[in-house]
Amino acid sequence: MHTLDPVILEWAARENRILLTHDFETVPGFAYDRVHAGLPMPGVFAVDDLSGIGTAIDAIGFAVLCSFDDEWKDQVLFLPLK
Repeated sequence: MHTLDPVILEWAARENRILLTHDFETVPGFAYDRVHAGLPMPGVFAVDDLSGIGTAIDAIGFAVLCSFDDEWKDQVLFLPLK
């Protein structure tokens, strides 16, 4: 069974969780749709699935450790940073 992106984003917002995804094509658009509709969106980290696991973990860790609470609200961050 496939859960639709808007449903996953709603769950993440309800749980106040940043969504981690490999989906660069549809999730960012749905995330920004939530922002434009005035709905809560704690943030999305879109991680390139072609980067190695170590690179991905380092990028996520860096983003989390070097940011403040709610800094990623209404934002989509594409990782790793280039």
